[in-house]
Amino acid sequence: MNSNKILEKIGLTKNESLIYLALVDLGPSTITQISDKTAIHRPLVYKALPHLEEKKLVTSITQGKQTLYTAEPPNKLEDIFDDLRLQFFNLMPELEDKYAVNSLKPAIRFLEGKEGIKNIYLDIVSTLKKGDTFYRYSSATDLNKTKKYLPRDYEKMRDNKKIERKVIMAENQASLKKIKLERFIKTMPKDTGSFDFNITKIIYGPKVAYIDYNSETAIVIENELIAKFELSIFESFYRKL
Repeated sequence: MNSNKILEKIGLTKNESLIYLALVDLGPSTITQISDKTAIHRPLVYKALPHLEEKKLVTSITQGKQTLYTAEPPNKLEDIFDDLRLQFFNLMPELEDKYAVNSLKPAIRFLEGKEGIKNIYLDIVSTLKKGDTFYRYSSATDLNKTKKYLPRDYEKMRDNKKIERKVIMAENQASLKKIKLERFIKTMPKDTGSFDFNITKIIYGPKVAYIDYNSETAIVIENELIAKFELSIFESFYRKL
C-alpha cells in the first residue's frame, strides 16, 4: 500500500499526506516548492498547511521574506495513530451496548401467497441443524390441501437432517397421520372445541412462524427470547396432553 494511503487511513486528507511526505523528502521548503513536488495547486497547499501544523506534523519558520515549512519527525505520526486507537477503544463499549439492545429487538417478516408459505418450510430445514426439533400447533382443516404448500424436496431435506417434530393437533386430524419415527403427535382435548382455524404455528430455532392458510399469509418473528417463551408454553402444554 502507498505511504500516502496509509496516512489517509489514520486521518490525514489526501493533500495533507502528500504534502507531509513531500516535506520529508525535500526538507525545509516554500509553498512553491511543495506545490511543484506534489502537483497540488498553491491555494490548496495554503489550505492544507495550517491543518498539518495543528496536527503537529509541520512547523514553519520565516527567513527574510520567505516562509519555510518543515516536516516533524515521523514518530509524530504514532501520536496520531495512538490517539485514533484510543478513540476507537472508547467508542467500542457504546457500539456494543447499542448492538446488544438492537439484537434483542425481534425481526419480523411478512409473507404472502403459496410461495411465501413454501419459503417458511425451506427456512425451517435451513435454520435447524441435524437432529434438531421443531414444534408445531396444527389446526389445518384439510391436511391434503396443506401439502400443496410444501416445497418439492422439503420432506427429503427434512428427513436427511433427521429433524424431529413435536405436534399438537386436533384428534380427528391426528388419526389421519401415519406414524413416523421423527414425529411425535399429541391431540387437543375434546373440550377445547373443533380446533379448526386452519392456522399453523411453528417454533424452530430462534424463530416463530404463523401460517394462515385461509388468506395464504404468514408472519415469521425472529427473536431468541420470544422463541424460548413460545417453546416453554408449548412444552408445558405438550407434557400435560
